[in-house]
Amino acid sequence: MSGIVKAIQVQRAFIITGIIISLIFWPAVALPIKPESQAAQVIAATKLKCVAFANGCTSLKTAISGLKPNDRESVKNCHSALINCRRQYIIESARDFNAPAKFEAEEPEDDYRPPHGLQQIEALLFDDDVATQKPELLVLATDMQTAAQALPNLFNGFSTSNAQVMLCLQLGLVRVMTLGITGFDAPMLKTGITESYYSFLALQSALKPFLDKQPSAQLSNKLAATLSYLKGHPHFDRFDRMRFLTGYAMPLQQQMVQYVKLLKLDIKLNGIFNPRAKNVFSVDALNPDVFLDFPDHKKQLLALGKTLFFDKRLSGTATRSCATCHQPDKYFTDGLAKSISIDGHAQVLRNAPTLLYAGYQHTQFWDGRAISPIDQIREVLSNKHEMAAADSQILARLKHDKKYISLFKAAFPPGDYQKIAMYGIAEGLTAYILSLAPRTSAFDRYMAGSISALNKTAIKGFNLFMGKAQCGTCHFAPLFNGLIPPIYQRTEMEIIGVPKTDNPKLVQADDDEGSFRQMPQEYNRGSFKTPTVRNVAKTGPYMHNGSFHTLEKVVEFYNAGGGNGWGLDNPNQTLSADSLKLTKVEVKQIVSFLNSLTDKPIAIK
Repeated sequence: MSGIVKAIQVQRAFIITGIIISLIFWPAVALPIKPESQAAQVIAATKLKCVAFANGCTSLKTAISGLKPNDRESVKNCHSALINCRRQYIIESARDFNAPAKFEAEEPEDDYRPPHGLQQIEALLFDDDVATQKPELLVLATDMQTAAQALPNLFNGFSTSNAQVMLCLQLGLVRVMTLGITGFDAPMLKTGITESYYSFLALQSALKPFLDKQPSAQLSNKLAATLSYLKGHPHFDRFDRMRFLTGYAMPLQQQMVQYVKLLKLDIKLNGIFNPRAKNVFSVDALNPDVFLDFPDHKKQLLALGKTLFFDKRLSGTATRSCATCHQPDKYFTDGLAKSISIDGHAQVLRNAPTLLYAGYQHTQFWDGRAISPIDQIREVLSNKHEMAAADSQILARLKHDKKYISLFKAAFPPGDYQKIAMYGIAEGLTAYILSLAPRTSAFDRYMAGSISALNKTAIKGFNLFMGKAQCGTCHFAPLFNGLIPPIYQRTEMEIIGVPKTDNPKLVQADDDEGSFRQMPQEYNRGSFKTPTVRNVAKTGPYMHNGSFHTLEKVVEFYNAGGGNGWGLDNPNQTLSADSLKLTKVEVKQIVSFLNSLTDKPIAIK
């Protein structure tokens, strides 16, 4: 039995709802569920699509079998078969069919599998000598074919609800808006726009049973207009993503939210994505309560955390607070390549990143070693180079403070939680960090309807960021960090080969091994968390080591193909070493967009 077949059987409940919507899986489904008529129709129709996908896999294997050395036509046939297979592809977020061509560092350490699936096939088909890759390609294609033929069996005994289907459709729409149009799944084929069109066709098909019973001219018309725009503008590099989002996709998402209300479906808010938000770029699109244990007391937690953030008694020497290295007037950074140690002389290991939007990640620190802000805060407080405080020290200083006694009682439910304790301190600080997500930038105002907020240069920069420059395939909308849409359950880490300095003529590999220090697997060497680029114009110097001093240099580094593009030799680099072929004008346009992500300064009262 193939590895993919075993994996999809294990993940049955997770994958099958993704088959239903032709886009994505949603793990919140609970089985068994009393079937509803529209949902049952969607299940039946989608089951048939499995056959088309299996046929596509068979055709791809046949084309690969015909690969010949120095035969461009046979390579062209493989590309065409892959494009057709991707169009039939019905579970885009099932990583066993669509894993990245490079192993991603955020994968569990004990879950390593060599690259496989459609993206790996694409990478091999674009190799300089494709014919030499034929044996591996045939293995991958056979594995895909076997797994696809097994998909219909997943439907045996499965049922779901109308609400669950509609939630999946909303998530599928978000996936196109945040990943599909960026070329996330097919960066070499550059078929992202065409694939987005087929995704919307699938959305239209899945909505039909609902619209037949409860028509909505507004929703039908918006969907038809969106399909028409995608079909009429298939060129990947020239596609106007801003116009597509603001003129078509975002209004369509709003109509879907209203349609759910019309159907009186009870879609629960039980994840980071908020299905009740107007659109994915709305301020309330992502739910911060997921990262807090006491969301009912978040206002009181915020008051506690804000007070703690500026309190120097949290450090061993009582000489520095969290705000020492995360200064509000410097957009919660310190402006240094690497922060100064608490001893006043040495440097800490890495650059102090901004805390703005930092809470919205599933891993913390540059190397991702903490799984939550709670864990990160506890480590920072005890780290001998940062705050260097023992728990007993901090608690002894605060436990008799009347202000903190009052703040703790207000912030936590009755019982032991009301006592001043380290866990409560970390919770309070987490609440404050999560509040540092103002969404007041020119970009946010533009997406909210203020068309004068962005100039043409910044809009062109956004289109490049989300398209040709491939920035949006790692810095995901709407926060432009490593929080992977549309379910936002994982944080991406990448290996881009950051050197010691930003001088391409004197390139030296950086000594920092990233997450390899905690997870000593070779594929982790040099991997770092993808930070937000919001407020990036105010938070230099850049990278984990502070080696880049201007945004222009950063964009040029990516344009060249990262460290390998500059001449380093890192076999695990997840960033392509090929040039993006951005012109100097396009580099400036991207920087203009990045400048538009600057929020208004947060007032500290």
